[in-house]
Amino acid sequence: MSVSAVFCGFAALSTGPLPASASNSYTLCLPESGLTSCQFQSFTEAVTSLRDGDRLHIEPGDYREAAVLTASNVTITAAEGAALRDTAADGKAALVIMGDDTVIEGLECSGINVPAYNGACIRLRGRNLTLRNVHFHDSQQGLLSGGDVGEVIVEDSVFERLGAIGRAHAIYMSGGDHLIVRGSRLVSSRDEGHEIKSRARRTTIENSIIGSELGRDSRSIDLPNGGEITIVNNVIQKGPNSANPDMIGIALEKEKQQHPLGDILIRGNTLIMDRPGRVLHSLVPVEMTGNIIVAGSPHTGNKWYPDRIAAGLPPMPALEMVVASRDEASQRDLPRSRPGKAPRTDGTALTTVDGVVTWQGQPLSLTIPETSIVELLSSQPGETASINEIYQLIEPHKSKPASSAKERQTIVLNTIKTLRNKFRDVDQAFSAMTFRPGQGFVWDESL
Repeated sequence: MSVSAVFCGFAALSTGPLPASASNSYTLCLPESGLTSCQFQSFTEAVTSLRDGDRLHIEPGDYREAAVLTASNVTITAAEGAALRDTAADGKAALVIMGDDTVIEGLECSGINVPAYNGACIRLRGRNLTLRNVHFHDSQQGLLSGGDVGEVIVEDSVFERLGAIGRAHAIYMSGGDHLIVRGSRLVSSRDEGHEIKSRARRTTIENSIIGSELGRDSRSIDLPNGGEITIVNNVIQKGPNSANPDMIGIALEKEKQQHPLGDILIRGNTLIMDRPGRVLHSLVPVEMTGNIIVAGSPHTGNKWYPDRIAAGLPPMPALEMVVASRDEASQRDLPRSRPGKAPRTDGTALTTVDGVVTWQGQPLSLTIPETSIVELLSSQPGETASINEIYQLIEPHKSKPASSAKERQTIVLNTIKTLRNKFRDVDQAFSAMTFRPGQGFVWDESL
């Protein structure tokens, strides 16, 4: 997975202990890389040496090591091609996080399996974690948290082919204040695992693609303790091989302590049942309106189609480009504000003068297609630009045009990912460019 933030290292390779100073930046690379500016050549040594406030950048390569992170306020970034493989620390995870306020960007992880069947790419024991642009796959578990872990944010990430014996899942937050999943793709959980399981007091899932595809998963979303729940603007699919007839389950574990009843909103989603079953199985009241439901049973207040053909959708198991037409009026009614973030009140933070794009007063180094995309989206704030509209701005600058819709979509998604990272180089909280699965991208600075 790619990441744009690169942290500068020292000129010489150091084999001794780190200086006892705060907020240092270090680089990790493999011995065979030939790089001379790396302070570490062991993932385990690098992580265990970090102090509060430090930053670690991981150069490309397969790191078959694991580690326990005890420092807080640590940021770990990974270059494209940097991956943790096949190794767990303390029989738990490739990275066990004991510290607080950790940020991880760009990291790939796979092959984490342990005898307890809950080997994870990340095991969170500290408080507050942000995962951005990570790719966790082909392990027993992607992210597992335990205890009161505060807030966990997962954005612009991919989790696929995860799960084990019905007790390990792509994302499993076993407690805490708030799980937020946005702009991500969670698919093909296996061995009866859920794509998302959350026992947090609040759960927000938005602008994401969540589905079985052809995997033998369980529920797409399982929220067994209830709580305050927002599920908006997603594409969610129940595949033909899924072992559980429910797509979304809420407050179903009656024998466990339930959270106080809060607002539960399911709106603006496309919900596709590619096997018989229930879109929603809940033991508490749910506001479920303004969704598109394909197959399954009709629900009052939602638009229903008997099958994919009637809905104008591509054949199963396609998920990304499934929405041919949404009710624009219902989309305008969707809640736009992000949890914990107030809308901006000081006008736009974006300016464009003579082709130079500036965000919050800082100029960005953008390519011509990137500049054109920003101008297109920002000229119609709140309105969606389709994948094809955006691709037309990129195609004149490509030596070979894309030959298929899937290829065009991939080019657009990769271009937008790079563009977002450039904005986040000057503003880590940037979220004005939002993906609406099945539709395209929208510019909204209130998010």
